[in-house]
Amino acid sequence: MDEITQVVTSGEIDALASKKDKLGLKGKLAYLPALSIFIMFACGVAVLSHFWNSKEMAEHRQSKRSLADVIQGREALAVERIYKDVFPIRAFSTGLLNLVSFKVFGEARKGLIKGSDDWFFSDEEFSWNRNSSSMLEKHLGFVEDTLSTLREAGVAPILLLVPEKADIYRDKLGSVAMPSSREHYYENVRLRLITMGAPVPDLRKAFLHAREQKPVFLKSDTHWTVHGAGVAARSVAQVLAHRPALKHKEFTLKPEEEIVHMGDLYKFAKFSIFDPFVPMPGDRLTSLSAVTADASLDDLISDEDGGAEVAMVGSSYSANAKWSFEAQLKAEAKVDVINFAEEGKGPFAPMETFLNENLPRQKQLKYVIWEMPLRYFDEVAY
Repeated sequence: MDEITQVVTSGEIDALASKKDKLGLKGKLAYLPALSIFIMFACGVAVLSHFWNSKEMAEHRQSKRSLADVIQGREALAVERIYKDVFPIRAFSTGLLNLVSFKVFGEARKGLIKGSDDWFFSDEEFSWNRNSSSMLEKHLGFVEDTLSTLREAGVAPILLLVPEKADIYRDKLGSVAMPSSREHYYENVRLRLITMGAPVPDLRKAFLHAREQKPVFLKSDTHWTVHGAGVAARSVAQVLAHRPALKHKEFTLKPEEEIVHMGDLYKFAKFSIFDPFVPMPGDRLTSLSAVTADASLDDLISDEDGGAEVAMVGSSYSANAKWSFEAQLKAEAKVDVINFAEEGKGPFAPMETFLNENLPRQKQLKYVIWEMPLRYFDEVAY
């Protein structure tokens, strides 16, 4: 009987304690509306203070404004634009949404495809729309016209078609699959180029073999690694080896200091203040420079007289010394190379500039190596 009494007593105590907790919680919740209003007011004051004291707003206050600007709404529009630019919550909310999308769904901002094992890819290698076929034909037509122009000038073209990173590393795409439209894209475009009569090394085949030793593309970047650029350089050197004699030079490759390269694909993964929650390891990269002995008198005279025999035109794959394509091409082919590649313009615009401005000045030119990433062929503009 005492045990039953003890159990009932304990139960009553627990019930009273639970009721007390509920009353306490209810009392606290009564303050929640007022607290919420206060927090919202404080945030509003902070946002307004941040906006009013921003550098952009200070510069605007110093500018001259007329009464007509105020009446006709131009002043309001100007202030609105500044407010949108400096709005502090914008970066926070955008970063939070990107973080949730990236961590939960494995997706990133437009422009970036998140693969497995910290591999990132450009969505340019997955897109195909109603304009893609017509742009492909347009670019192939430009290539054919360019080859005719070069041959008329007595210059032999060598086309270096760079395969897509997503194609070479399909096993790193994670849950994303290559679209059927790009399943045999490289082979199809390469065959079209071969029918134009120019040598086109099979860089896709070479990359698939070379990736077994070292990566041929950077994980965090759209570009090739130094190793991948070296594979491309050897492919071109093999073509030049079967061509009429060129003036040869011996080049030695000198390694630069190793750096951690933060790839161009990271710019699409914007997490604002949440960056620490998404590690971005970057790629370790050791660039190479081509070093040769002191030039002879004949070499100096030929250089002054526009005597380059091999020119290179293309995109940032060739223009950026980080990837060391030019340096390795010089060493592999044992020839000097004059580089007309440009960053940020793709492969077609630099060639157009070369034909119009540089080709007439290259009196001794025998070969032009045209580096062209496949992913640019179906893009709308160049």
